[in-house]
Amino acid sequence: MTKNTDKDSEQTPNESQHKLAQIETKKVPAAQAKNGQMEASQQSLDCTGQEDDIEVPSDDRRYIKFGIIFLILTLGLFTLWGSTAPLSSALVSSGEVVVDSYRKTIQHYEGGIIQQIFVRNGDVVEAGDPLVEMENAQFKAELANSYVRLQITRAELERLNAEQEFSNTVQFSQKLKDAAAKDPDIANALKQQSSLLRARMSAYTQEAEALKTRLEQTQAQIEGGAEQIKVLKQQLTLLREEEEAYTTLYNEGLGDNNRARELNRSILTTQNEINKLTSETARLKIQNTETNLQIATRKQEYLKDVGDRLKQTQSMYFDIQEKYQVAKDRTGRAIVRAPEQGTIVDLKVHTVGSVASAGQPLMDIVPFNDSFVVETKVQTSDINDVYVGQIADIRFSAFNSRITKVIEGEVINVSADAIEEDRGDQPPFYLTRIKVTDQGRSDMSEDMHLIPGMPAEVMIQRGDRTLFSYLIKPIKDSFARSLKEE
Repeated sequence: MTKNTDKDSEQTPNESQHKLAQIETKKVPAAQAKNGQMEASQQSLDCTGQEDDIEVPSDDRRYIKFGIIFLILTLGLFTLWGSTAPLSSALVSSGEVVVDSYRKTIQHYEGGIIQQIFVRNGDVVEAGDPLVEMENAQFKAELANSYVRLQITRAELERLNAEQEFSNTVQFSQKLKDAAAKDPDIANALKQQSSLLRARMSAYTQEAEALKTRLEQTQAQIEGGAEQIKVLKQQLTLLREEEEAYTTLYNEGLGDNNRARELNRSILTTQNEINKLTSETARLKIQNTETNLQIATRKQEYLKDVGDRLKQTQSMYFDIQEKYQVAKDRTGRAIVRAPEQGTIVDLKVHTVGSVASAGQPLMDIVPFNDSFVVETKVQTSDINDVYVGQIADIRFSAFNSRITKVIEGEVINVSADAIEEDRGDQPPFYLTRIKVTDQGRSDMSEDMHLIPGMPAEVMIQRGDRTLFSYLIKPIKDSFARSLKEE
């Protein structure tokens, strides 16, 4: 027995484990096997009861304490970070790329029948290029008629100006002469105005000459009367001297009184003739003054008549000129021209002979070299956070998002008031325009070409907030609303 035990003790550990792993099995009846299972279960319960009584080693408590401290520190640091660390806040909105000066809608003011279409969608046009021509036969007729009337009225104005200067001929302007060389109606009008000027000036001149002749005759009578008065005065002086001499002799008794009486009668007769001539001279002078007044009055009347005719003709000229300008504008508008360089899009007229109503859009032009901006709609509740000069991030969704950078933009315009769509189901908004900054353009690659209508996502930076402010704000708002009285 001892010898066998020693041999067993000398076995290697592997051999011992191998023997422990070997379980001897044998066949037993079913009832006996069931009893064996119950005994095994009872033994297992006994073993479990023994494990509840096992004490935890003191080294495990140290690990638990370390874990609790680590958890507290982590929560503290997270609380500190959440209440102090700033997080960028942005207003996200969708928009689209538009031309800075917008698309130009081409319309016709009067409308009419389309006579010719010069462009198609996608054509590049320069400023002033013809786009569409409208039927304008009626406008051309009105223009020609207004032009002839305008030139005839101008000829009448120049004739009246010549009358104001009392000229016997009218020097028509070179513009009128050129027009008369092209149009026989205008040439006949110039001849008629020249003939009318000569006739009117002849009538005025004859009347003025008659008055001047009367004035000259009266003046001659005045001068002749003055000479007669001068002679009679000299004769009167001699008669008075002779009468005085005879009177002296008669007083001395040397002469006859009859001669003195005859001289006295001659003196009275001469004095009477002098008085008559003086009165006639005064009358002639008054007549002369009246004739001068008639000459001046007739001249004033003539000038007034010419002035009235000139004023009336000028008013008529301006009316005809306005009608002529309207007809000229209508004729010029018959050909619709491009307002600036650009590309034709959304052409709406395709049939020659079709009718376009007044103000109907014919096509649009996208300016060729204009800059692009992003237009976005900002909700009315967010407008307080948007202002001009604000930085925004733009992402163009048409480009590959994996290789495309976020482009820097700047708010350049915010609508002054909320805008409402024609559809009533859409809420009002503020239209905001954002341009790409110089830094943003430098970040764009060469193959990134902006096209009007391209979608874009805009993130307008509106400040920094902490994590807790994000989490607490909805609770504070709800709490504030709940405390209001009804």
